[in-house]
Amino acid sequence: MDVGFVDSQGPRKNDPECLFDPGLIVADFPDVTPPAVAADIMRQCDPERSSSGAAAVDVNGDGLEDIVFTRIYDHPLLYLNESKIGDPRFREATAGSGFELLEASTNGVGFADIDKDGDQDVFLTTLAGKQAYLMVNDGKGVFSEEADKRGVAMIDGRPHSGMGVAFGDYDLDGWIDIHTNEWQSADVSVYGVASHARLFRNLGADGKPGTFVDVTEAAGAKMESKIDYVYSFSSSFTDFDGDGYPDLKVASDFDTSKFFWNNGDGTFTNQTYESGLGGEENGMGLAVGFHGPDQDPVMFLTSIRARPGCDDGARLLRTGNRLYRYAGDRKFEDITDLAGVRNSSWGWGTTLVDATNSGSQDVVSAAGMAITWETNAECYAHDPLRYWRNDGTGVYSEQSSEVGVTGDEPSKGVLYFDADRDGKTDLFVTRDAATPLFFHNQTENVGAWLDLKVVGTTTNIDGTGAVVTVRGVEGGAIQKGIVGTIGSFLTQDSRLMRFGFGNLQANIAEVTVEFPASGRRVTLTDVEPNQLLVVAEPAS
Repeated sequence: MDVGFVDSQGPRKNDPECLFDPGLIVADFPDVTPPAVAADIMRQCDPERSSSGAAAVDVNGDGLEDIVFTRIYDHPLLYLNESKIGDPRFREATAGSGFELLEASTNGVGFADIDKDGDQDVFLTTLAGKQAYLMVNDGKGVFSEEADKRGVAMIDGRPHSGMGVAFGDYDLDGWIDIHTNEWQSADVSVYGVASHARLFRNLGADGKPGTFVDVTEAAGAKMESKIDYVYSFSSSFTDFDGDGYPDLKVASDFDTSKFFWNNGDGTFTNQTYESGLGGEENGMGLAVGFHGPDQDPVMFLTSIRARPGCDDGARLLRTGNRLYRYAGDRKFEDITDLAGVRNSSWGWGTTLVDATNSGSQDVVSAAGMAITWETNAECYAHDPLRYWRNDGTGVYSEQSSEVGVTGDEPSKGVLYFDADRDGKTDLFVTRDAATPLFFHNQTENVGAWLDLKVVGTTTNIDGTGAVVTVRGVEGGAIQKGIVGTIGSFLTQDSRLMRFGFGNLQANIAEVTVEFPASGRRVTLTDVEPNQLLVVAEPAS
């Protein structure tokens, strides 16, 4: 349906006109010379084939989540949400917002309240740009670009090939930190030069709110190695082992995904393979949630599932997606085939969504790639969107056509939000070189629901990392979630956490929020459903 998203993400250019054309790069970056840039001329278009991001963020505090939409060859767009219940509407309102002043092609986008002033600030990565962007909100939806001033621009004389961005308070000092990703192949980098996949610590606890320092190497979160270039797409801060400190998962291409356990002292230890992870050959999108009746922590990673006749000659294994379940003792187990979520074809962004408020989360993933180096460039170019319906036990069936989530042009990012606040979760899908798709949830009968907004005091103000447990009826099954941890790849979902309760006819029995920085807990009982509930961290 037409709700106002009419602008394309950008054109699809072919060599030698792509963003990483050697002549263009050398002109903008005098210290970068061939063959350090695009040594393989046929691969210079790859980064922009992995582009198109969006975030559902309430920029002006009116309670409706707006859309920031990244583009290549043009500035990003801001769509203000002017929806009414049952009537989603968005107005392109970039002029005067500050986003129109950005010159580089933007790609990944995310948001957080970096300075604890009560509004959401926006971070954007770039393609062939000289820096990343940090857009600081004035509270009314007008932004000032302050990346260099605040220590996250990464201006080093080398072109950026930025992908997704993640936020989390890894050291539990009450201030939100940033992790950035970069797909920087051998064509655009030289080993020994740091990538722009970095970990930034917020210096708020040191009296410099919303100012950052690069701690990538000091914290042990470096992606480079003597044999690896950096191909990271998505990342997430999530506490898997229950020690309160969020661990860092990075989904990366070409067998370079990494998992860093948080040591609790400001450092991480890479134990990817020791933990039973890294089986996906081409990690791209990443979603984190809880699975099955026992609500075990899981992470879902999209990857490439080979299609007969589509071998690119590289002899790479392409065995598809992975669903990993945390088994305890810092070990994961692969339950991909048990769950039935192996095949996204050329998978990209993903998220988890309870579209019917049933109490079980389904899986959605974007897919498709126009391959510039293949004889058959269309081989994966018409991969469909995937929608896997959860049967309630953690077993899924693919039902894209049945639910109306369809599309067969290359799609990249997918995020959820309730655009018109009607109690039904909607989907926004980005597509490279095309207009985005908006799927308005028109399910006739959905279950009871609860939206939760968590506010921290000792914990970071967005409540990121807080663990939420809800129980619909006394003695009944639980649902769990971690604030700020859902899906990713160039995108960020709604800040609000939605829980569904099926045909519940009474009040919700119990809602519990555990805050990581303080260890404090809030438990509410007899909670009215079908509302937005704000839970603040107690001062003591």
